[in-house]
Amino acid sequence: MELAVDRVEPDQLAALAERMSPLAMAGERILPVSEAFADLFAERGLVRGRTLACSGPAATSLALALVAPAVTAGSWLATIDVPTVGLDAACEFGVALERVVAVRTNPSGRESERADRWPDVVAAAADGFDLLITRVPVDVSPAAVRKVTTRLRQRDVVMVVLGDPGVLSCDGVLAAGGAHWTGLGDGYGHLQRRRLLVEASGRRLHGRRRCRLALPG
Repeated sequence: MELAVDRVEPDQLAALAERMSPLAMAGERILPVSEAFADLFAERGLVRGRTLACSGPAATSLALALVAPAVTAGSWLATIDVPTVGLDAACEFGVALERVVAVRTNPSGRESERADRWPDVVAAAADGFDLLITRVPVDVSPAAVRKVTTRLRQRDVVMVVLGDPGVLSCDGVLAAGGAHWTGLGDGYGHLQRRRLLVEASGRRLHGRRRCRLALPG
């Protein structure tokens, strides 16, 4: 199931971003995060223009939990080539679905096409969205990545990368591990919640900071 109510193709994205831009780019310099994440950042929020990576087996859930408060506060989110994000999961994290748009760069499914189109799609999304969640194509060129990061800084957009960022140099990495599930008994019950140990590190996240995070099942 797609995350967004409306899915758009790359050729529609520029027009959509232009229409949303006056509202989307009028926010504060720091986008809010939940109290569970606040201690991971010196600014206690997401600094516009920066790129973060979420790694580990719960990377997608971690990214949703990270951006949910900002979307609830009025920011717009674009997910780019993240088909694993669904409506039910997003709702559990409190993401306001009416401010989320899902984009795919390679309708044909060819990975080479995605590597070619991804930089332009991300750059177009940066014109109208406050937050992006995406995966970096394996074969994308370093020059294209530098163009993307420059555009993100110019437009004050926060991008969250799922998994390996490849040639993209991120400002910080949030690694989730040590998952512990609750709700499952001895032969009965169902998985309700999981607790993760999240460790933050990177050039913009001085030192190593940790927090315990509870996520919906």
